[in-house]
Amino acid sequence: MLTITNVRKTFNKGTINEKKALCGINLHLNPGDFVTVIGGNGAGKSTMLNMIAGVYPIDCGKIEIDGVNIYREPDHKRAR
Repeated sequence: MLTITNVRKTFNKGTINEKKALCGINLHLNPGDFVTVIGGNGAGKSTMLNMIAGVYPIDCGKIEIDGVNIYREPDHKRAR
């Protein structure tokens, strides 16, 4: 089970180039769920997936798999 709760991400925070990529997203997926992520350019699709994979740190919120917060887990543990 994957749960994303109130996740926010801002790039270049505090600069003239500041861009809010994710503003408090929530997602709950059960085992066996099939999901398609769609949206226009700059909607945050890749940012969300990269945050789940651990490529980008989150500004706030939590990402859990089976009730375990994976935000600070190393890549090899996230991959399992």
